[in-house]
Amino acid sequence: MIKLNTPHGLPVNVPEITAEDPSPKFSIEELDGIKDYYIENGYVIIKNLFPRQKCTEIMELWNEEVKSFNGYISRQTSAKPQKNIKNDKGWIMNPILNLQSMNPNFFSKFRHFSTENILCDLKLSNIFSWILNDDPKIDQSMYFEGNSATAEHQDSYYLDSETNGEMVAAWIALETITAKAGRFFICPKSHKIKLDDHNLYNNISKNHDVYIQSVVQKIKDENLTIRAPILNQGDVLFWNSLTMHGSLDSSDLYNSRSSITCHAIPNKKKLIQLQTQSFNVITQKICNTYVFKPRDLSIFKNRFMFNIESNFPSLFYYVRKILK
Repeated sequence: MIKLNTPHGLPVNVPEITAEDPSPKFSIEELDGIKDYYIENGYVIIKNLFPRQKCTEIMELWNEEVKSFNGYISRQTSAKPQKNIKNDKGWIMNPILNLQSMNPNFFSKFRHFSTENILCDLKLSNIFSWILNDDPKIDQSMYFEGNSATAEHQDSYYLDSETNGEMVAAWIALETITAKAGRFFICPKSHKIKLDDHNLYNNISKNHDVYIQSVVQKIKDENLTIRAPILNQGDVLFWNSLTMHGSLDSSDLYNSRSSITCHAIPNKKKLIQLQTQSFNVITQKICNTYVFKPRDLSIFKNRFMFNIESNFPSLFYYVRKILK
């Protein structure tokens, strides 16, 4: 067990071996146990949900099509186009946003495999469906390789089902995540704790830090446990949109933390963004999963606007502000 801190200095005991890890892992056949643990704790881990072959193949396609690309890609941290930022190991440090919407002219194999074989994997869909009581609608996805830490937060602040607290997210370990490689951390049972709704003082555009600090303070006030579970290649951690979580900073010089996250709501429900904006999104059904493709770059109009945003950002954001 090693002692690390969250991005805002909260202490975490990080297990290095299974015997040190208090988070149980379920097999996909243990459906009742999976749901009971998720309802009680706000998260649950399924072991070996993805075979090693799938994990290896998507990482190879990442290396082949994404890491070698010198142009702009939508990024998770800003939702804006940005070129790859690599550390001295060559790991991409700015994670990408919405694999299902990437430009197929540049990322044809990566986009297809990640959508068809990861996001719409039948086993993943079955767990989502079991928890959601409906077919899943994937609204967002991300790919991480390097990691610079993610602050303590709840996903519901950014997006959720129209029934607040209904969205379920999944963190898919494409490789075994070592203790110092930027582990995902989570506060069990924190989904049962009420935080303030959006208001003038904690809105994302002007006072996002106020919101983050309120989460950190709530973790302190409630003396919440923080766990950073061991995730081996192919393991998947599911969590509730109200569960407080984040990721630790990476200090591992030899191991990346290749992983995919995705967020799903019941197919029959609308998507809510920033607790205020409601959307009845258009989706594509693949097997048992419905996939929303925000700003889908297979569409010419979206590619045109993306190129304007990438190459003339000041003009693009000025015009967008005027038109709002």
